Amino acid sequence: MQEQPDSGAVMRQPGNPLSQYSATQLLRFLIPSLIGVLLFLVPFDINGKSNILIAYLIDYINDVVKPMMVPVTVGVATLPSLLTVIVSFSALKKNPNRFVQLFNPGLGWTLVRAVGAVLMVMTYWKVGPEWIWHRNTGGVMLYDVGPVVLAIYLLSAVLLPLLTDYGLMEFVGTLVSRVFEKLFGLPGRAAVDCMASWLAASSVGIILTTQQYRQGFYSSREACVIATNFSIVSIAYSYLLLKLIGMEHVFVPWYLSVAVTGVLCALIVPKLPPLRGKPNSYDPLVGKQLKTDRREGEGLVALGLRRAVERADTAPSPFTQLKHGLHVSMDIAISVYPAMMVIGCLGLSLVEFTPLFKYLSMPLVPYMELLQLPEADKAAPALLAGMVDSIMPSILGASIESEVTRFVMVGVAVNQIIFFTEAAILLLRANIGLRLRDLLMIYVVRVLVSLPILALLAHLIVG
Repeated sequence: MQEQPDSGAVMRQPGNPLSQYSATQLLRFLIPSLIGVLLFLVPFDINGKSNILIAYLIDYINDVVKPMMVPVTVGVATLPSLLTVIVSFSALKKNPNRFVQLFNPGLGWTLVRAVGAVLMVMTYWKVGPEWIWHRNTGGVMLYDVGPVVLAIYLLSAVLLPLLTDYGLMEFVGTLVSRVFEKLFGLPGRAAVDCMASWLAASSVGIILTTQQYRQGFYSSREACVIATNFSIVSIAYSYLLLKLIGMEHVFVPWYLSVAVTGVLCALIVPKLPPLRGKPNSYDPLVGKQLKTDRREGEGLVALGLRRAVERADTAPSPFTQLKHGLHVSMDIAISVYPAMMVIGCLGLSLVEFTPLFKYLSMPLVPYMELLQLPEADKAAPALLAGMVDSIMPSILGASIESEVTRFVMVGVAVNQIIFFTEAAILLLRANIGLRLRDLLMIYVVRVLVSLPILALLAHLIVG
């Protein structure tokens, strides 16, 4: 009797990159990736509004729980912080349980959570110095930002692995690797770092780039260029920034504008100081290593597919992924809410009660006026505050009437990459050759380059 082919396998055809994988392997890569693409990357028209599906889900959740969101925000910031203090200063911190360890983040984060919780309570009850609980400082964080971000943290942590953990990032990153080599003069694998940032978070991209430098895949200059030009904040976080200024209805054309601006910045900024002068030396611990996982005679599509299938094969089950996502979202929420309160109160109080950012931003005003951006005198300090955190321009610019100006401000906030609550700290700790002075210069250059590009696109799209 003739042996029947395995029904779970793809027919083996010479030269066909699909032939070496079973149907189960391919579906394990394709189905989650397709769902992720539909959720995060494909715009849908619902009730006359065009937006990505994840944005509709975030809006729906926020609308349902809106009446309870302020108390929930206070609870998320305070109760876990209280548990953190209890666990961190008791014998419980030795308990290896993952849930218990959420409340044992180390002394630094314990202090941040404690201070953030105190500031949240002071803002909610309006006690203590006014600069803390004023409606334009702590009040913005409690009433405007906190209620919006909870659904984003939850859905992002649970659903983003569909894009990042089942092979899509490896597949697409491999296919566009030649673009990075020819267009940007960077190793093709830098495309994966870029995808990691855009689909997960800027910190993920920076960490990945640092690891590649440590392993000898990037020189110091290449690592510096990749980390400061492609470590953009994620799609989900970008939507949050746009939603805070009430312009989520133009998310798709705005995000395309951000992408175009990012590409142009990546072409221009590395050719200017300080990145231009960075050495092409490799990590002294490993030297130059031209390692690759590409097999002899293997085409780009075949390589991308193999990387994708290998990644999907190692991905956890949906139930395990859900548990991990909920754990991550809880970790993010109980850490970020207090930290957000600390940074927000301090940063916004400097803007509201001191002339610091107004003075620092004065040179930007005539530049923005030259680009025909209305309310430049109000927008410039808010734009510069993005150096503290990328969320600041959205918070401070929400009251600006001009949609063109708000469009540009938030686009620059996404494209600036350097902000000191996260990215800048990671870059300084990475030891890839970047100093504080370099980061400040790169921030200024990216802002100056981004502004005219986004201004032109804003006038065309919403002007």
